[in-house]
Amino acid sequence: MISVRLVSFVCLHFATFTLLNCLSVKDQMYANIIADNPCFLRLNGTNQFGCTSSRFGNVGTLHLVKNSTDLNWLFNEGKADPYTVALTPKMFNRDVLQSIELSAKVNGIMLLMSGTEQEVINNNNLQNTGFSPEDTCPNRYSDVNSCPMKPWNPYGTDILLKSWSFPIFVVYDQNTINDIIDCFKNHNLPLNNQNDQSLCALELKSHMYAAVDSKTCLRRTMMSYQNIRPIKFCDPLGDKNVYWSLKELRPNTPDQSIAIVAARLDATSMFQDLAPGALSTATSIVTLMTTANLISEMLSYNDANNFSRNIMFILFNGEAYDYIGSSRMVYDMLDGNFPNDLIKLNQSGIGLFVELSQIHYDKEVVFYRPIKNIASENVINFLNIFNKSLSEDGFSVTDSKNTSIPPSSLHSFLKLDPKFPGIILTGFKNQFKNKFYHSILDDAENIQYGNNSKIPQTIASISTSLSNSLYTFITNSTYAGLKKANSSYVTKLLNCYVKSMNCEVFQSLTSPLHLPDNPPNYYISIDLITNTITSLSRLLFASFGSKIINEVQNEENCLNYRTKQGFMPIWLRGNFNACYSTTSNVTDAVSPAFIIPDYDLSSPKYSTWTESVWHEVQIRMFLRQSFKLQIIIFVLGILIFLFSFIIIKKMYDQSGINFNNEE
Repeated sequence: MISVRLVSFVCLHFATFTLLNCLSVKDQMYANIIADNPCFLRLNGTNQFGCTSSRFGNVGTLHLVKNSTDLNWLFNEGKADPYTVALTPKMFNRDVLQSIELSAKVNGIMLLMSGTEQEVINNNNLQNTGFSPEDTCPNRYSDVNSCPMKPWNPYGTDILLKSWSFPIFVVYDQNTINDIIDCFKNHNLPLNNQNDQSLCALELKSHMYAAVDSKTCLRRTMMSYQNIRPIKFCDPLGDKNVYWSLKELRPNTPDQSIAIVAARLDATSMFQDLAPGALSTATSIVTLMTTANLISEMLSYNDANNFSRNIMFILFNGEAYDYIGSSRMVYDMLDGNFPNDLIKLNQSGIGLFVELSQIHYDKEVVFYRPIKNIASENVINFLNIFNKSLSEDGFSVTDSKNTSIPPSSLHSFLKLDPKFPGIILTGFKNQFKNKFYHSILDDAENIQYGNNSKIPQTIASISTSLSNSLYTFITNSTYAGLKKANSSYVTKLLNCYVKSMNCEVFQSLTSPLHLPDNPPNYYISIDLITNTITSLSRLLFASFGSKIINEVQNEENCLNYRTKQGFMPIWLRGNFNACYSTTSNVTDAVSPAFIIPDYDLSSPKYSTWTESVWHEVQIRMFLRQSFKLQIIIFVLGILIFLFSFIIIKKMYDQSGINFNNEE
């Protein structure tokens, strides 16, 4: 008979061995998936949008869906639910997602972006069908006009504006995609025998703390501050607007003496850190920056001081979310606080507002203007010069007769004044040409930016014509010089704003600081964080026509240097490596809804968008045992449990012998 001491020794030795090797056992059970881009939760004053997992993650049997046949099998014959579905780009659309949600068989989704971007587009025919998760009329509830019969974004699917009941991840890493497919083929096929075998499964974890709407979420956050350990559930969306003027802005600005050239600085998508916004955003930014650089060369600071008029270039942030940046500018103007409480620029000082939107690679420009400002003298003069210059360069210039104006920052100003002298210069007529608006596919391939690309020359021509028109606005005379926008400079800017922030132009302003070697993420994020591209854009503005401050020799003294009103000191690194006095600056791009006391967040007047807080994002792949094996393990567990009682009873009966207590 085996002694109790021997049994105790074996059990203790086994327990020690198990504890020492628990980490390796865990690593053998789970394989971590490289997936840092989940669909996350955003909220406004009335609803929530996006995705979240359960608190401890969603687990499901892996099923690869490449076509409708795979999807039909899942709905009609799949017995190993819940499932986690791996979709190819072709199958990632509104109809498929809705049918998956209605089936109640799916616990999570992964979008497999295999191959290069262009291969994904071509192989799945997305170039023809398009893929835009946005609304067909973006910002439809914050525009001054209703959605036209032909919606602006015909490729819109509203996926971005729906609350999904399961987590969704996008996976780019090719090795990871191969591992997922191999696991499915090796363990989950044949499909008709899944209940008798161990199956490849996935655990998707992306739990979002927020829920219901912004009003509820912020109220819960405020209530939690009464606790010892407060919890934040969500944050308002926000960042900074970036502006630069040809000369300093001054108090008591004369009426109609400022021309504003604007573009949006943000884009969005379903997935964290993936908002490339090439055609949605970047081409317009590059056109604006090229124009600002050229006009600073055509008209120096000293020359501009001879005229009463001025030009302001501004990049609005958060425009994808009910015009956060532009509505804040209008609010600050009415409050006498734009760009600050000393200068106090107001609406009457703006004589011309030109917005750049989705500048295309085709040699075509369409301009929109509200019907009530058609008779504006500044607008008419600007368009005459602009049209003549571009037409001579072989462009097709069209005056849109559409009674509505497309989604744009101009809407924020038209709410203030229907006769506001605004124009929108676009690359589309009546409907977006961009088939991937606010999509993860709106990248360099979408604007056909590569070798022998036409877009640098297109942007250079538009910038030259725009600069000539602005020169006339300032001087009331025609530009007679030879300066033109350089397509090679445009190419350098496109490299920065479309391909990689670790580019020649940005390095010349920041070296030796290391910049991310990836395309900018144009998502506005939360108001506690300043986006990298926002800061870099301000530095780029500061390099245009700024004056060096010779008496300052280091960065610390530069930050504390007191310039005259309308200027700011800024230290430029890299090739500049000096302190400069610049008109480049930032203003808040946070919705007035979050600074007005007791504002009703259900009101549509101002943007009320917030972003959920989350703790952990993770995907793990493992083998889920077959039903038969689970029964065997359960029975063995009960037997071991009963056997442990026998051992304990035996040890208790012999405790007087084995554990003799001596005085």
